[in-house]
Amino acid sequence: MFIITMIFLVGLIFSVQQLLFQYSALDLSAPFRENDIYLLENLKDVVNATIKGEQECSKFSEKMEEFRSYLKEGVPRGGYSVSLNYRLNCANWENSPPNAAPLNLTIRIVGKGSDTSSVSSFYHL
Repeated sequence: MFIITMIFLVGLIFSVQQLLFQYSALDLSAPFRENDIYLLENLKDVVNATIKGEQECSKFSEKMEEFRSYLKEGVPRGGYSVSLNYRLNCANWENSPPNAAPLNLTIRIVGKGSDTSSVSSFYHL
């Protein structure tokens, strides 16, 4: 009877533990939500990867408009307000530094007592 009781108790403890694991998780994203510089750098990385991966300027322009509308409407408000403005010159699409960049990007992030902005230039290389 002792062995059966121990097997039952171990099974019961294991079941309760599995139920509690569903309600607890380590939140690794907390530093990224609380520091807007991570969000700023991530947005710049997304734009840089997109411009380098696209072959045609017109298709890149469509993707940038889609990205801008996603930031305005599709992103749930998590304490930040993200503003993305860009100037795209397709005549400079094949340029490389030090010539004029095809994309000039301005990102402004406002939230939790901070106001961070960045002005960057991107090349399609």
